[in-house]
Amino acid sequence: MRSALLACSAAIACCALLAWHPAEAAAGRAGLDHAERKVVRLINRIRARHGLRRLRASRALSRAASAHTSDMLRANFLGHGSSNGTPMGSRVRGYTRARWVGECVAVASRGRRTATRVVRMWMASPPHRAVLLSPRARRIGVGRRGGVMGGGRQAVYTADFASRH
Repeated sequence: MRSALLACSAAIACCALLAWHPAEAAAGRAGLDHAERKVVRLINRIRARHGLRRLRASRALSRAASAHTSDMLRANFLGHGSSNGTPMGSRVRGYTRARWVGECVAVASRGRRTATRVVRMWMASPPHRAVLLSPRARRIGVGRRGGVMGGGRQAVYTADFASRH
């Protein structure tokens, strides 16, 4: 009886935590790692300060972002188009049916607080800031990989954004 009560209490606590942090739960379901979830949290905090709605983490957009991040590392480039010339809009729409899509990419030296530095870089860049603060954005996917780019160990980030549909 006692073990059943403990199990029930644990389940209730878990459900309460997920209900309290729905964006965090969605980010976990989207297959994001700790640093990727942090990017989503930071962007959502910034959007809230600007009166914009929170973005929901999307598994499909996370796959698009991860694939692009891997492509950039493999081909040793930083850009929004694919190494094979596919434009960003076509590439991202291959993963989602959305009328509007946007993207932010960054390379940063690996270390503590890299996610924070990357979001700050995006906010300091007017075109990336416009994407992060777009009222059309409803969903986000983040891909992060570490590897060698430009001769050094780097963290490469891609954040893909999409409208609802």
